[in-house]
Amino acid sequence: MLFNSYAFLLVFLPVAIVLARMADPYPALRMPVLIGLSLAFYGYGDPPFLLLLIASITGNWLAARLFARFKVKGILTCAIIANLALLGLFKYADFAVANLDLLIGHGFQPLQLALPLGISFFTFHHIMYLTDLRAGKAPLTALDRYALYIAFFPQAIAGPLARWSEVMEQFGQRIYAPGWQQRFFLGIVFIVGGLIEKIMFGDRIARLLDPIYAQAATGPLPAGDAWLAAFVSVQIFYDFAGYSDIAIGLGLLFGVRLPFNFDAPLRATNMQDFWQRWHMTLMAFLRDYVFRPMVNARVLPRRLFAVQYFAAMLITMVLCGLWHGASWSFVLWGTLHGVAVVVCALWRRFGPRLPAVLGWLLTFLVVLGTGVIFRAGSVEAAWHVFQGLASLPPVERGVRLLPIVIPTLAAVLLPASQDVAARLTRRPNVGLAVLLGVAVLALLIELGERDVHEFIYFKF
Repeated sequence: MLFNSYAFLLVFLPVAIVLARMADPYPALRMPVLIGLSLAFYGYGDPPFLLLLIASITGNWLAARLFARFKVKGILTCAIIANLALLGLFKYADFAVANLDLLIGHGFQPLQLALPLGISFFTFHHIMYLTDLRAGKAPLTALDRYALYIAFFPQAIAGPLARWSEVMEQFGQRIYAPGWQQRFFLGIVFIVGGLIEKIMFGDRIARLLDPIYAQAATGPLPAGDAWLAAFVSVQIFYDFAGYSDIAIGLGLLFGVRLPFNFDAPLRATNMQDFWQRWHMTLMAFLRDYVFRPMVNARVLPRRLFAVQYFAAMLITMVLCGLWHGASWSFVLWGTLHGVAVVVCALWRRFGPRLPAVLGWLLTFLVVLGTGVIFRAGSVEAAWHVFQGLASLPPVERGVRLLPIVIPTLAAVLLPASQDVAARLTRRPNVGLAVLLGVAVLALLIELGERDVHEFIYFKF
């Protein structure tokens, strides 16, 4: 079920709010109602894999209970490996088979398994909890609380990736406690803002760029189209930031504060700054569960610690690319970002300080250039886009840039959405409430007139 659909906005969400309100006075019903709603949400979007999600929750929780009973860390290690193996089977098996076939020419047949919705995200939630439990940082928890941590519908499909310590204790708390109105209003602001980002900006750019990338997959682009395609990172930003803001807003409606995922990343002045602002919850996961263990491992002599440090940085970003998808274009995208982050770190340590404007421009160009590789689907299609940049667009086609220029300027000049939302809801504002009502009406009309676009990160 898509957040930007009539089925969700006009049916599921109102019903969910009413049911949660009815259950709120009864502590024993609060979490079961949210679990039921979350499973219904997931089952609507991916019915065949609902049992897989339930089995995943049950199996990992049982592993945690066994560890608590026998104190054998190998139990949790095996559970983590099983989670990664399941993710690898569904997401990377055909990629591995195809590359193995290229190497030895054996004629292996692809498995062609459907990708379970949200598997990359709920796998990482399992890993965060089990790893921290193994390290003695996480407590043993009840099945209902753990199930809600994994399946909570605002974040289950595409994040934000929330650590158990950030959300688990919020589950089961009273939603309509004194002061709930301000939190509820803030949630509505996030939801409407996220829908504007997705529908009015992201989807409109997508309708312009999708045919261009379809052409790039088959051959060279007409004059000028490549300059439009180069701004695909702006579309990805509005699509995913919009999703994240809707998820955060939905969490607030149900009494849960999810972590922020974006902090005006297109305003970043260097690549390290960019990755502290873009998909922040994924980078926090990679930093704490991938990068730091590699840095702290005694692989090289102490005198070569810098080599190990920067190698870990590069490997982390390569894995970040591979996490996004099973193709060499994603690996290349991650590698390029890894190189950019390493170069940035070395420059900040040994090079002269760059003017902020120049640093922003270089960062922005790297993000735009690598975004083409991210979106193109193949290195060949990306090359067709880059070839097209050699010719300037005809002047008469410049008007086509407006749907991209205006959102780009907004992304570069405006503060992060959470800062905007905080300012707008600082005190009661009748005018803002009226504007939100008008915006909702406009969004519903727009949804009725256009095809509904799936969120990009649903594919990952």
